[in-house]
Amino acid sequence: MRRLFFLSVTAVLLVVLVGCGANQSGATSGGITVRDPWVRAAMMNMADDQSGAMGNMGNQATPMAGMGGDQGHSHGSEYGNTAVSAAYMVIVNNGAADAIVKAESDVARSVELHNVIMENNVMQMRQVEAIEVPANGQVELKPGGFHVMLIGLNRDLKEGDEVTIKLTTRSGQTIEVKAPVRKP
Repeated sequence: MRRLFFLSVTAVLLVVLVGCGANQSGATSGGITVRDPWVRAAMMNMADDQSGAMGNMGNQATPMAGMGGDQGHSHGSEYGNTAVSAAYMVIVNNGAADAIVKAESDVARSVELHNVIMENNVMQMRQVEAIEVPANGQVELKPGGFHVMLIGLNRDLKEGDEVTIKLTTRSGQTIEVKAPVRKP
């Protein structure tokens, strides 16, 4: 009987100690997590939007979705009259090297991983197959660099809204990201 009591107390203490040692920040040891996500505000009809937010990139000279607000670029040849936006975040890796290989969201007809590169002295946005995340490191998705491109929006993305994005890693991990919509 005494031995059973001792084992029970030991088990309870072990559970309490493991619980206290858990990472309280939401990050899991040995996996990829996301922090500081946000999505750029976008309107389905740019004629209604006087805020400088993204949206129907038709034949207007407007900033590229993945670029900072000071580089002019027309999306006429890339996306026609399709409303677009972009998502940004910091992807943190607490384990072995991995990569984001897929992104999905119900707010857009198509979701792609993109990077902005300099080609012939012109900033160009390009789709990439993966965004590499170094072992025990991080990568920042930001305007002018890597980002998640939301193409063919099916609703306005207004400041204060929230967008759900599902990221898939090369190792098979799925991360659901809740990103607030904001103006840059």
